[in-house]
Amino acid sequence: MDHLYHETLTKIVIDNFRFKVTWSAASEECCILWVRDTDTMRQYEALGRFSRFDKRDILEFVVRYVTNFTLREEISKRRFALYIENLSPTFFEEIQKLNYQDKVTAFRNLFNLDSVLDEAANLRWKRRCMAKRFHPDKGGDKTTMALINEGYELLKPK
Repeated sequence: MDHLYHETLTKIVIDNFRFKVTWSAASEECCILWVRDTDTMRQYEALGRFSRFDKRDILEFVVRYVTNFTLREEISKRRFALYIENLSPTFFEEIQKLNYQDKVTAFRNLFNLDSVLDEAANLRWKRRCMAKRFHPDKGGDKTTMALINEGYELLKPK
């Protein structure tokens, strides 16, 4: 296929969900599936990729995604776990230096609460996910874990 980088191949609209599939030669020549919830999102977010452009496979996945909360939650959890895995330890050092209001914003970013796709994964689960990587018993340090707990306490519903 001779497609341009991020050429839109197809668009799908189901209720308030907008999907588009783009071709991306830069990403190992695959199709990228993007999603946008018009009620809550200003721009598209990457949802996944397909090794080839097969409209039937993509449409079946989109329908499952829209109709299955459990699938959306599972995708959300996987995205968050990957986010935590790639998080730099220096991120926590920077949080320590912030004032209260900036800390709240940083904790919202840490717990990825601004992403609509990640709303489904709850705060408590996210804290446990971070503890698996940053807890002192797992090779992390006390200061980092204390900041994760502080962020959790600050953000959890009262």
